[in-house]
Amino acid sequence: MGSRIPTVAVVENGRSGTVIYHDPAGQLSFPWEFGGGDVVAIVSMGSKEEWAGSYAWALDRRTSIMRFVAGEVVRQRAPSCTVEIDDLSGDVLLLQSGTKDRTAVAGATVPAPSAKAEAFVRRYSKLKMMMGVGVLGVALVIGGVFWLGKKALSVSPRNGVPLGACVRTNTHIATLIQRTDPHLPHWSGRGGNETTSISIFLIPLDGSETRMIPVASELDVNSYQLSRIMGSDGQTLWFDCGGLFGVRLSDHQLITTEDLRKANEALDPGWWKDTRGMDIVDGRLHILSDDNTAAVDVDPVSWKATPVTPKPSNARFERHEPAEFLAAGVLVAPETWIGLHSAEELDAAFKIGSWVRPVEHAEDAKRLRRLCKAQLEASSDGEHSRILSMASLGATEFLNAAFLRMDDKSGPLRLSQPDGALMIFTSEPGLNGTLMVARVDMEGHPLWKIDTAIDRFDLRQILPGERYFAFVGTRPPVPDKLSEPIVVVVDNATGAMVTHSLWQ
Repeated sequence: MGSRIPTVAVVENGRSGTVIYHDPAGQLSFPWEFGGGDVVAIVSMGSKEEWAGSYAWALDRRTSIMRFVAGEVVRQRAPSCTVEIDDLSGDVLLLQSGTKDRTAVAGATVPAPSAKAEAFVRRYSKLKMMMGVGVLGVALVIGGVFWLGKKALSVSPRNGVPLGACVRTNTHIATLIQRTDPHLPHWSGRGGNETTSISIFLIPLDGSETRMIPVASELDVNSYQLSRIMGSDGQTLWFDCGGLFGVRLSDHQLITTEDLRKANEALDPGWWKDTRGMDIVDGRLHILSDDNTAAVDVDPVSWKATPVTPKPSNARFERHEPAEFLAAGVLVAPETWIGLHSAEELDAAFKIGSWVRPVEHAEDAKRLRRLCKAQLEASSDGEHSRILSMASLGATEFLNAAFLRMDDKSGPLRLSQPDGALMIFTSEPGLNGTLMVARVDMEGHPLWKIDTAIDRFDLRQILPGERYFAFVGTRPPVPDKLSEPIVVVVDNATGAMVTHSLWQ
């Protein structure tokens, strides 16, 4: 099954081009061109009338698609720009921001010549003074030009933006942050003056202070476009950023390829060259040879590389959708089921007489669901159970509700004292609906609920854990502004919540 996450590609053709949006429902194309003055570029996405004629299948999502496209164009090509969206015409304007004010340069005073000097000396001194002032003036003008070019006219973006997905370790949420280095204003990225710095952003799960660790600077797009976090071996977070790097989680020390070479002087340096053959496999940094016929594992403490049997990994291509962490019900006991079901589902898949498995995936649908309790009868093979009866545990309805689980093969996470589970739902219908998280006991009584302030329809990642669940997404849309990407960490026991912006 293909990814449900939409993609945006920017195609250039001189001073104009095309922005291509693609999702499982179809593809849209919009022209762009460079602007003038403060307007760096314009993406023409069309009015509602034009969408009704050409893109009727996407008309009800026009606003969210426009915001997503605007955000991706800024992230990919213009991190230093701000955005204005004209909903009526469909024009997306990328505006230059961050230019510093010019600063005046003060001149120097020159002492007057002595009154006792002879006229010739006085005239000569005056001439030298005038020449000196002239040379100083020229130097100040030239110096001012260079200063203005590098300082006043350079663009230094306010925020870095996330690069790739967030990754969870036992103690942190981590993501790469890219920030455009100060440069002369332009949008296309083809000039030699525009480079990028990459840092690793660490969010402790326990709510302590975050850390931003610089990794590399002055990189061109070819140096970092395939950057990714591989994962943690328990001691170090390993990632690819134009080469192999690590951050030791205990003291946040940056580890480079050179550090690994020093720890393995007898090992061929070629092992460290190609990051495509590196990944975290069975809790160790696993490195494959170029032909995949040999491999080494790196010890988490000593960094010593030991020959092992090759274990090819597809981790760099894996993408875990939020729906993988949602379940329709909890098998409390062999004969008892607590579910979240809509009226339509109670007349179909979960009607009396139907069979359920211990793990049932939740359908991502905009339906109102209630907590229900069913009595079951197990089959002779124990693989399925037949629903004997089903009753609602109250009249409260939850929009698009589901239980949370650790992965797509397990049942919902069970909590103790008291026995219960976690569920998510949407706060309200429409574009302003946010992601709600709640804990309920096995009789359907709510113990707590919180509003994460994440746009429910732009929930990008669920990062599960026995003690903390983390959610990655954006805040609800605000007219003419990009939605802020955030990470929300929730304590499973108490519902305590900590929010972190990914604009860093």
